[in-house]
Amino acid sequence: MSSQDTRNKLIDIIKRHQLENGLTKLQISKLAELAGITRQAFNRYYGDLKIYATGEESIGKLLIDDKASLSQLLESKEQRVSQLEQALIEAHESHKDELNKAIRNHTTSLMKNDLMIYESAQLQSTLAAQRDHTASLIERINELQITNTKLVAESISATTARDTSRSYKTVKNFISVALDMKKAIKQYSASCDFDAYEDSKDSEINKSIELIQPILHRNKAEVILFQERYISDFNKFCDKIHPQHDLTMIVMQLPLYSREEIQIVLKAFHAAVSVSIYVPYSSSETIITSQRKFNTRGVPPEELKDADSAKIPLIDWGFDSVHVIKIKQGD
Repeated sequence: MSSQDTRNKLIDIIKRHQLENGLTKLQISKLAELAGITRQAFNRYYGDLKIYATGEESIGKLLIDDKASLSQLLESKEQRVSQLEQALIEAHESHKDELNKAIRNHTTSLMKNDLMIYESAQLQSTLAAQRDHTASLIERINELQITNTKLVAESISATTARDTSRSYKTVKNFISVALDMKKAIKQYSASCDFDAYEDSKDSEINKSIELIQPILHRNKAEVILFQERYISDFNKFCDKIHPQHDLTMIVMQLPLYSREEIQIVLKAFHAAVSVSIYVPYSSSETIITSQRKFNTRGVPPEELKDADSAKIPLIDWGFDSVHVIKIKQGD
């Protein structure tokens, strides 16, 4: 399918959406799926259509030469205006009834006010007690985390002392690149806009690539991609990886799942000595649920669905090696 055919298909999908739903938002991910392209391809080649998909502009501007479609769009808008006018009349009548009812209930509400004040005081007392208990639990958790960190550090130190065949990790020979998704998750929790979340994720991935590329040109380096499937901890994975004597090792967190998206990233790492990918895996729903309870707070359910349905990457995608790692409780 040519680029113009794809563009025409996108316009037709948006037109049908506006005919049925008016100027309401059509998610970019859904639009791209219906058109048979990736979200990234839409943003790169057809980004000018985004204002029509999001409902900021009417598709009528693109249908000047298609009089039949334009007439259909205008007829649909007239029907919606008529429906809205009728709804406004009904709302006005309903408002009258509700106002009269509110006046009748006002006196009764005043009589109940004293009781509500008493119950409110009791509730505030209960909440204060719960806050004190929660603070005590948080303090205990912090103490346990400190103890656990010390034990992990001692274990790593002992292992390193026994294994002299590996290089010590330094800022020069080992670089871990984690994505900062806190802002994107916070915005999603407020708006539930998965398209905006995906845009933020793409932005963070591009920042990581821009950070890595100069290192690849200055050093003899290998790149390890950790395909984030939200069932294990990226930092714990990095703790288990050890650099080679003569190479700089770069480990990058990568929450992408389609072949097209991953291959775009691979092109940016052509200067690396090798590029491999590690894919966390577990067949246990119990372990997956437990791991996500602690590692994926706030991650959109759409993102988790994409991670669960993703295929295992293959060597012929452009990797030097592909590793599937079995996840255990606590990884």
